Amino acid sequence: MTLEIKGLTISYGSHTVLEDISFSIPDGTIIGLVAPNGTGKTTLFNAIIRFIPINQGEIRIDGRNFRNTAKDVRALHEQITFFPDQAELYENFSGYEHIQMYRDIWNREEQDIDGIIQRLNMEGYVRNKVSSYSLGMRQRLCFAMMIAADTKIMFMDEIMNGLDPINVELVSRILQEVKVSGKIIIVASHLLDNLDDYADQIFFLNDRRLAYKYDRRKETEKYIKATVPGAALHAMKPWPEGTIHLNGSRICIPAAELSGERKATLMERLMENGAESATIGPLGTYEHYLRIYKGMES
Repeated sequence: MTLEIKGLTISYGSHTVLEDISFSIPDGTIIGLVAPNGTGKTTLFNAIIRFIPINQGEIRIDGRNFRNTAKDVRALHEQITFFPDQAELYENFSGYEHIQMYRDIWNREEQDIDGIIQRLNMEGYVRNKVSSYSLGMRQRLCFAMMIAADTKIMFMDEIMNGLDPINVELVSRILQEVKVSGKIIIVASHLLDNLDDYADQIFFLNDRRLAYKYDRRKETEKYIKATVPGAALHAMKPWPEGTIHLNGSRICIPAAELSGERKATLMERLMENGAESATIGPLGTYEHYLRIYKGMES
C-alpha cells in the first residue's frame, strides 16, 4: 500500500494554510510530522481524511484518487483512522467499551481486545468509567482505540501528551511493532528526541509548504553535538571547519575527520564550558528543527 499526496493546497478566503504539499509513503513506514503550533499539522490530517475541503490536489491510496464524494469519503474512512480527541470520550462508558466500539466499527472479528489492554498495561482501570481516568490514562485509551481499529493508515496527533516517560517508551515500542505489519503511520509530535526513537522519516512544515524531509535511515554523517551557553561557545573558538551553530547555543562539530583523541578533547571542553552532555551522532530531529525554524550559522 502507498499513500500519495499530490499538490495539496488548503485556503480559507485569501489565507493559504498549506500550499502544494506532495509526498508518497509506502507501507511499513512511520512518519514524524513537525511544525510549530498553528502552521498546518492538524489541517493536513483533516484534509487528507476529507474532514475539510481541499482547494487543489489529489489524495491517492494505491493509485486510486479519493475525491470529495460520499462514496469515496466512506471508502477513505475504511482505510484511515484519526487519533481520537479526549473530548470525544464518553465519560460514563468504560475504557473497555470504547476499545470494543472502535474494534467493532473497523475490525469486528480481527482484534483481541484483552491482548491490546495487556500490551498497554491497562488491566487495572480499563473497566472503570472514563470519568475516573487521569490525563495519561485517557491518552493510553485513545491509543488503544486506534490499535483496535487496526486500519492500514493511522494519523496520530500528539499521542504522547500526558504520558510519563515509561508510557512514552511503551507507546513508542508498540508503534514500531504495529509498523512491521505493513501500516502507514503519521505522528505529529512536539517530543522531537522521541521521534528519533521510532520514526523512519521526519516531515517539517514551514511557510505553508513541506520544507524538508529528514530520512533517518539515510542520514549518517556524524557530529559531536552539545548545547553550551552562547558566551562560552564564543570563547572556545576557533572550531573545526564545517561546524554548525544553531540557535546561539547548539553546536554540531563534524566528527569524520577527527581522531579519537581530538573527539575526546572537544567533548571534554564542551562539558567544562557548561554542556550537560556531549554526544556523537548524525543530526537529529531537534537539530533540524533548530535549523529550519530558528536559523543556522555555519
